[in-house]
Amino acid sequence: MKTYKLLIIDDQTEILNVYKSFFTKRGFNVDVAHDGKEGLAKLLTDEFDVSLVDLRMPKMGGIDVIQQAIQKEVKASLIILTGHGDKEDAIKAINLGADGWLEKTGTRIEEVYEKVKEAAQIIPEEKIDELLALTKSTH
Repeated sequence: MKTYKLLIIDDQTEILNVYKSFFTKRGFNVDVAHDGKEGLAKLLTDEFDVSLVDLRMPKMGGIDVIQQAIQKEVKASLIILTGHGDKEDAIKAINLGADGWLEKTGTRIEEVYEKVKEAAQIIPEEKIDELLALTKSTH
């Protein structure tokens, strides 16, 4: 089974610790970032399957992280983690190209896991094109 790489970007240490422990125990390779700037830097220099991105963070908010990651064609699926009252921003992030959003409160960690696992298993379009090209060249 493939080991998926997950980046969690959140300024709340407790969230980072709980999610990192939870996903690591389920076979994910997990990295964390404590603010948007650090998270974006990691997204641009390493390859991740999925990134959970908090909306409200110091130095750079989640909307800016999503926008810049998409502009720079980061391959990771980007899922927003949002607190109370951030639904409008979550919708804005979806419109920018985020792959989904989850509320921090009221969402069980198992639901987050299912969403992340589902996003990690999606084959990027470029890989599909490469595989199709390979099958055509063998015939």
